[in-house]
Amino acid sequence: MLVHLSVHNYAIVEHLDLELDAGMSVISGETGAGKSIMLDALGLTLGDRADSGVVRPGADKADILASFDLHDIPEARAWLAERDLDNDGPCILRRVITAEGRSRGYINGAPSPQGDLKALGELLIDIHSQHEHQSLLKPETHRRLLDEYAGSQELARQVQLAAQRWKQTKSELERVSSIGDEQRARHQLLSYQLEELDNLALGENELDNLEQEHKNLTNAESLLSACRLVIEQCSENDAGNVLSAL
Repeated sequence: MLVHLSVHNYAIVEHLDLELDAGMSVISGETGAGKSIMLDALGLTLGDRADSGVVRPGADKADILASFDLHDIPEARAWLAERDLDNDGPCILRRVITAEGRSRGYINGAPSPQGDLKALGELLIDIHSQHEHQSLLKPETHRRLLDEYAGSQELARQVQLAAQRWKQTKSELERVSSIGDEQRARHQLLSYQLEELDNLALGENELDNLEQEHKNLTNAESLLSACRLVIEQCSENDAGNVLSAL
């Protein structure tokens, strides 16, 4: 559960500290009182996109920090442990947005990308006015709730591991099969080229002669152009040529 929210220089808020206890809490106020600003600030710690417009005018950066008690959220504790981000206290998410538009995220003090904030945030909280945080709309949540209700978490984990092994084996089989296809195609190409060379029955120095002839033919066009230019300058140029000058 969310136990603490700290907001500095966000939108019109200069400084806000909110402490929450266990049980139901209600924050009420008239339209425009700033309730949505607090939720938007919380959303940034959960991986929402941000831009420089959220920084309070006159400030160089906005700084939002949210602390969560993970006692009843084993999925979040496991997620942190897998990435060596766990600690003994509450889980702390922090987001800093500069006036230039740069953004930095932190999980328990460690720099973290926006995607990690979003992935962890979906395990921590549901904001039902923001569709991107409604976990009940996600098929993976449906599966988790069904497995928990049936008491089949261990069986689900075994199925997940078996599915991962099947995907890895299938990928390896496809890779090996593609290598075999490439080798067969290569073999066919080399066999064809070898047959062509055998049919040519090249002599001892014939290959060198052919390469030299190829070079000569490659330069033939430039040689012909040079010859045509010489002939034109010698006798065919109406504006003046060597023969008429002589």
